[in-house]
Amino acid sequence: MKKIINIALLGALIVLSISTSLAANNETLARIRENSLAKAMELLKGKNASVDEVLKTAKQIEDYILAGESSKNKELIELQASPNDYEKKQQIKVKSVSSEESSNFNGLSVGINGQFKSTTAKVKAGDYGIDGLGQQNFITNLQADYEFRIDNKFGLLVGATMDFNDNDLLNANGGIHINKIRSVRATEKNHYSLFVAPTYRLSSDTSGYLKLAYHNSKIEHSNDFNYSQGTKSLHGYGVGIGARSYLTNNIFANIEIQRIMYSDDSFFLSNLGTGSTVGSFGLGYSFADDRKQLFIAENSKGKFNGLSLGINGLLKSTSIKTSTTINGIANNLDGVGQQNLGIGIFGDYAFRVSDRALFLLGGTYDFNDSDIVRVYGRIGSEVKVKEKNHYSLFVAPAYQLSESSLGYIKLAYHQTKFENINTLDGNELGTANSRYTKKFDGYGIGIGFRTLIADNFYGNLEVQRVFYSRENVSPVAFDADSTIGSLGLSYKF
Repeated sequence: MKKIINIALLGALIVLSISTSLAANNETLARIRENSLAKAMELLKGKNASVDEVLKTAKQIEDYILAGESSKNKELIELQASPNDYEKKQQIKVKSVSSEESSNFNGLSVGINGQFKSTTAKVKAGDYGIDGLGQQNFITNLQADYEFRIDNKFGLLVGATMDFNDNDLLNANGGIHINKIRSVRATEKNHYSLFVAPTYRLSSDTSGYLKLAYHNSKIEHSNDFNYSQGTKSLHGYGVGIGARSYLTNNIFANIEIQRIMYSDDSFFLSNLGTGSTVGSFGLGYSFADDRKQLFIAENSKGKFNGLSLGINGLLKSTSIKTSTTINGIANNLDGVGQQNLGIGIFGDYAFRVSDRALFLLGGTYDFNDSDIVRVYGRIGSEVKVKEKNHYSLFVAPAYQLSESSLGYIKLAYHQTKFENINTLDGNELGTANSRYTKKFDGYGIGIGFRTLIADNFYGNLEVQRVFYSRENVSPVAFDADSTIGSLGLSYKF
């Protein structure tokens, strides 16, 4: 009996010993994991590392320590004596991890884009001319590109785009010639582009790029003024800036601003010097199959909350459509406008609604005036229109695309003034009011992208289309709208 009791006691002691050992091991493992995560976050601080990179680095540190715990080898002794030795080794590993993940940006992509496109032209015939003619249009296109990674941060996109629909440039009619209303029409067709774009990796899921593109299209024009008509080839080059951010493993959002400069060409016995302002946004699909699932860490959710103030560079095109009735005959010109560069300020406050959803309230103000149109005749007489004192107030539902990037849709109220200055006389192109200013109200819809560059500093890229109300300055009625591309830098307080 005593022997049985002793065996039972021995068994109980063995079970207790094993339980105590397991508890101790679990506690040690938990402590190692906690310390590994803290060390990983410290190593990657300020590197804009993704959650995947942090967790992968923490796992490597944990494995490193556990290997030392089990073997009690010399490497562990060196680590305990000098933790900096490990940090130096680990930084090499972190760099290797980042390089490996950067390969996710390699390869073929295809996408569909919508574009706010404004094309204007300078037309001259003899001593008379208009600077410029043009319209605002919404264009859709197909894009295909291939990205070659150069190193951990830099890459090169090579690709092409093709427009699905035509781009109206001019539609004017009015007056009677042999019982027929005179008319002039011009349309851009078959537009495509080829481009190269150096890229820079802003974060694990977002990259920015500069684009240099060759553009080609055909201008089809018709008229009943006995001027030359038909189809002419048009070619030019474009420069732009854009950003690409992944929403899922393979689907990305794309936003871009581009200025296109076309060559001079024949345009119903006149010289055509034309260009376009293009704001592009769309979705694409990458055929890379090694992207990691994206998610947002808790400590990154406050990066976009609060007050931001910034300064913008503007690429702006405003067009005006005019209509009037003379002797019972309607006369319409659709439309006139120019391309302008400008600078402005903006401010907004971001409220967080949920883990990824935010709501922005803010406003903008332009510092400089914009030329809209200039019609000139002999001896220096002219009519010109300027846009002045433009500002906007907006709301913008936003979605945090990643740890360091934010996308938003903007709904805005706009107000501006158009100033007309006229020095024409009855012996020139006609008569009009010598000088007047008219206020225009309108609304805008746009899409934008904001990304973290450094502590509290953000890059901002946005495209917007603005529609102004119809205004009358007897005997002429005006309709105006704008395409605005903006690139800016902001500071979040």
